[in-house]
Amino acid sequence: MIFGIPLELRTHENRVGATPFLVEELVKRGHEVYVETGAGEMSHFSDADYEQAGAAIVPSPEKLYGKANVVLKVGEPMPVEYELIRPDHIILAYFYFLSNLEMARSLLARGCTCFAYELLKNSSGRRPLLSVERKIVGELAVHEGAYYLQSQNGGRGIHIGGLPGVTPAWVTIIGDSLAAESAAAHAATLGATVFLIDMDYQSLESLAERLPDKVNLRFYHEQNLKKILPSTDLLILANRKVEDSSFIPIGAGVLSLLPEGAVVVDLNVDYGGSQENGNPTTHENPVFRKDGIIYYGVPNLAGVVPATSSEALSSALMPYLVRFAEVGFIETLKQDEQCSTGLAIFEGRVAHPLLAERLSAPLYDFRANGD
Repeated sequence: MIFGIPLELRTHENRVGATPFLVEELVKRGHEVYVETGAGEMSHFSDADYEQAGAAIVPSPEKLYGKANVVLKVGEPMPVEYELIRPDHIILAYFYFLSNLEMARSLLARGCTCFAYELLKNSSGRRPLLSVERKIVGELAVHEGAYYLQSQNGGRGIHIGGLPGVTPAWVTIIGDSLAAESAAAHAATLGATVFLIDMDYQSLESLAERLPDKVNLRFYHEQNLKKILPSTDLLILANRKVEDSSFIPIGAGVLSLLPEGAVVVDLNVDYGGSQENGNPTTHENPVFRKDGIIYYGVPNLAGVVPATSSEALSSALMPYLVRFAEVGFIETLKQDEQCSTGLAIFEGRVAHPLLAERLSAPLYDFRANGD
């Protein structure tokens, strides 16, 4: 197989599709790897690092796409890349197709194959490649929220951690996702008073076995919200699922329970957002204030720590990629139903049931059609 690792073009996407250690594993197995010059620079991997791992450096995306048949990305292709995509390309990335149907239509028109990291599920129903990203962003949400709680940033002037004789910050997380779990555990470690709220009682029981005892687990209902939110300094929203088509955003009435100067961090902006009071923000202008509350909604949050998050992604991706390289991409999907859950588009046809439903398009079963 011939792998290509392009420079990411999405604004503030500083990660790289594969790190040198993963490149070395592919090259050792007899596969070719091309890397666009500068692709790993923001993750602190130089062109020389990739050359030492056995990759060849190419000077442009045109050269990269021209040589590769498997393209390893982090974020979805940008419109400027569409013309570079051929029908024989297999593209692996975080696409978030279900919240970007226009992109899905554009890539379907290119006739290519797309493997979506966020859709891949294992036998336990977990999402191993999405989980890598969500664990990181859960912890980052606590840090970003703590920063905007500082008085010079318009916040309540409250330190996130606990000090002897001082009431710690109240951190409330809504959701049962890995990002929610990560945020709750991290905030508790820092010494905050932590509440995690969710509608699924069984999920709360499961979280109780994994989270520190000092994380207070509560069922999502009006009375609990009225008790907890008026004292909440930092609210982290991590309650939207990638495939949830019937999601109802947190309403303005709920958010109005927060005290003035509280911070809301929405971790679901990559796939539609969790609350109705605002749109995604940017790294240049990460927050806005509404009714005395500070809202942070920067997408692609893992991209701010590219050295860590690129290495974590490559570590999680390696067993799948090695198998694709050794057995063949299509053969692997035929043999492994779990692995095939990540297949969104196959040779210009919709291969994921939820994407087919959203697009009102026929679902293509590559097994049944003998490909």
